[in-house]
Amino acid sequence: MYIYFALLYAFIIGFHEIFKKQARVKSNTSTILVMFTTITFLLALIWIPFGVAIPAEFIWIFALKGFLLSFSWFIILKIIKEADISIVTTLKLVSVVLTFALGLTIFGESASAMQFVGIFMILLGVTLMSFVNKKEKGKIKVIHIIFILISAIITTASEVIDKYTTTYLTNFQVQFWFLFFTFIFSWIFFAFDCIKSKEFLIKKEDFKNYWIYLVGVSLFVGDLMLFLAYTSTGSQMIIITILAKIKILVTVLCGILIFKEKRILPKILLTLLILLGAIFVAVF
Repeated sequence: MYIYFALLYAFIIGFHEIFKKQARVKSNTSTILVMFTTITFLLALIWIPFGVAIPAEFIWIFALKGFLLSFSWFIILKIIKEADISIVTTLKLVSVVLTFALGLTIFGESASAMQFVGIFMILLGVTLMSFVNKKEKGKIKVIHIIFILISAIITTASEVIDKYTTTYLTNFQVQFWFLFFTFIFSWIFFAFDCIKSKEFLIKKEDFKNYWIYLVGVSLFVGDLMLFLAYTSTGSQMIIITILAKIKILVTVLCGILIFKEKRILPKILLTLLILLGAIFVAVF
């Protein structure tokens, strides 16, 4: 059952990435961040009747995750304003390799020779994808690659935290506290930006940017699917992580169809190579 939840997560979060790029057209980075994290936290309030109290030792874990993810979302929102969404999403798949290694070393999960072949295919595809975009508009810069790699490391840390916390807590508790702290830290980042700009950055027209609402709702529903995958019987972190990355199929296709990105053939071929590697890891 966890495979279906992971695939649902991949599909929903793929569109979540598209919604963020669309939202970025009309609103600035910190405004989008603070608005969609507020929306997701308000949605998470529905879990209060189910019991969200947790042991004190977990608070700092969720605080760390909230800070890291808020920072990651902030820098990615800045990058996707300029860069092709397909390239950004594909480069973030470096986190697969990190999570694969941590699944083996920390959680004692096993891996076959074919799974290692799959990891190699993913790494090869990600590396080649980083060189495929040579056009002026949407070109990936060195600083972009550095920030994307930082985001990939943060994603890996977040996935490890998810696996650990869902072992001891309910889905409701994990999602509530994760969204609570992303809400808090997003407002802190927003406050610093307002002080720097010497103005309140949320404008009246931002409330009419309906893509922001879709960003918030898709994050809430997508993460719920992910937590359900982690807590399902027999779930493995390695397989869930790989299946979740199938979201690149959504972002690459939407990048081509919606944002009219160029170099279609190499992007599609490299995406298929990466997905084939993901299948190797998930099946074998």
